[in-house]
Amino acid sequence: MAFTRDDRRIIIFTGALVVIAALFFVSVLVFATGGSTPSKKNQGPLYLGEVSGLRAALNEGSPLYFANPFGGPGFWLDREQGAFVALDVRVPNSQSCNVKWIGRSTNAYVDCNGDHLQSEELARYPVEVAQKGERKGSVFVDLKHVEPAPALSSSAN
Repeated sequence: MAFTRDDRRIIIFTGALVVIAALFFVSVLVFATGGSTPSKKNQGPLYLGEVSGLRAALNEGSPLYFANPFGGPGFWLDREQGAFVALDVRVPNSQSCNVKWIGRSTNAYVDCNGDHLQSEELARYPVEVAQKGERKGSVFVDLKHVEPAPALSSSAN
């Protein structure tokens, strides 16, 4: 059975409508998601949870790892002298060497060379515990600012 001239017109017209609909759908998706690059300027502090829940999880013996939802490196949530600290996973002055927590035998942070590190040797992000309002008792981390490791900054002085 051969296609008639009218059949060809219908096929071409229908194909063109499918292409136009696909382009419209893609443009709506791009517009709705804000494009392909994440916006860092509106990135506020990251909510981690309530103080009581995080404290209970840390009391079980190991720090908590959090992935960075904004696309950067993750961090470890730990405590120093009872206060929450958000430790950068990268070894100071390195872009490719990360630390991990080994709790089974060593209970220590270990870098990519197998060296043990103390939390004071790692850079950190500011942590805030809300003290009032509807967010009272909530823990937030500011991933836009990295502070140097206290052990490295005190040894430089």
